[in-house]
Amino acid sequence: MKQEYLNKTIIFGHLIECFDTILYGFLAVMLAPIFFPSVSPVAGILASYGAFAAGFLARPFGAILFGAIGDKEGRKKPLLLSMALVGIPTLGMGITPSYESIGILAPISLIICRIAQGFFIGGEFTGVILYVYENQSKGNLGLNTGILMMAARIGGFLAAALAALVSFSTMPNWVWRIPFIVGGLAALFIYFFLRKIKDTDAFTNAQHEKSLLVFPWKEVFYFHKKPLAVACLLTGLTIMPLYFATIFGNRLFTELGFSHTESLLLNMLALILDGILVFFFGFLADKIGFRFQTILGSYLIAFAAFPAFYFIAGEIVTLTQVCLFIIVLIVTGGVLNGCAITFSASFFPTNCRYSGSALSVTLGYALLGGTSPLIGSFLMDITQSRMAPAFWLFFIALITALSSYFLKESQDYN
Repeated sequence: MKQEYLNKTIIFGHLIECFDTILYGFLAVMLAPIFFPSVSPVAGILASYGAFAAGFLARPFGAILFGAIGDKEGRKKPLLLSMALVGIPTLGMGITPSYESIGILAPISLIICRIAQGFFIGGEFTGVILYVYENQSKGNLGLNTGILMMAARIGGFLAAALAALVSFSTMPNWVWRIPFIVGGLAALFIYFFLRKIKDTDAFTNAQHEKSLLVFPWKEVFYFHKKPLAVACLLTGLTIMPLYFATIFGNRLFTELGFSHTESLLLNMLALILDGILVFFFGFLADKIGFRFQTILGSYLIAFAAFPAFYFIAGEIVTLTQVCLFIIVLIVTGGVLNGCAITFSASFFPTNCRYSGSALSVTLGYALLGGTSPLIGSFLMDITQSRMAPAFWLFFIALITALSSYFLKESQDYN
């Protein structure tokens, strides 16, 4: 089987994984009364968003396991394992009975599935990033990363599209289960097309040079603490604007009078725009440099936070203002998304790159990205202001920009 075909299959597999992991987020508001009906509507939404965040909080634990395997035994094994196993909890969410049927076991089962899903995806995302990073020349690294990130957005778009379809009032109550079942089975199915992939050139060379480590985590924590911290900030910030504009946006839009289906249509438009931009800005990173674009993107997010949320802060908010809110967040986030994760992979040498990259991506996503809807909702509720989440986004973006700037030049990819 040709390697070019396998590379395309990896991209398609990543699309499926992103579909599986983001689908719950788009249905979180809809599923709140199904799995958390015994609390108030607001508390139910917060509980549903908490289950969404739980999946991200489990990712670092998956990163520890799959990262160690990836640095000691090769990139192929953890990538294949995580891609296949993530389908099981996705399928589980699709067949979990409602609270009405089994009581408290329903939300417990849902949260367990989210945690398991997060654990397995903790190895998959880093695996595909490193597969691209370690198999591409410097001249087209940004372009190929952009293609991979665009595939992730397509997966998100499909998740939003199906979520919008199943949320129509004319649909049967059980139809929301179909996307989870289809996504779970697809993840298991894609495994059989990826069994013949080869390990990356960088790992193969390290293996031949006998430079592999018995304890790659020791190398990361002893000698790469500062790059690890900066990488966590960078990777977490990459998805904060997107999740504020979509997952958190679903709550905002419904409170502003949009139906759940209309909110998901707005999500789809956001993902289309983000997919186009991340491809363009990945290509741009090859031209202007990953470090420069990373710092620029972080500053742009910081300076755009308040104008973006200002559009939806008034008592009367029009569709145009909602679209501007989405566009400002997506455009500035796209600048960073096109380069940051690839840039952060360069912070670590080959013999501990899977461990360092996996932990930084999963911690960043867990502490900053996955918690964005929860933190945004919490800040908005206690302040009674839609501007409140802007302060959190501004603070994280500014700290990330400064940290990236002061990181030693020797760690820069360029």
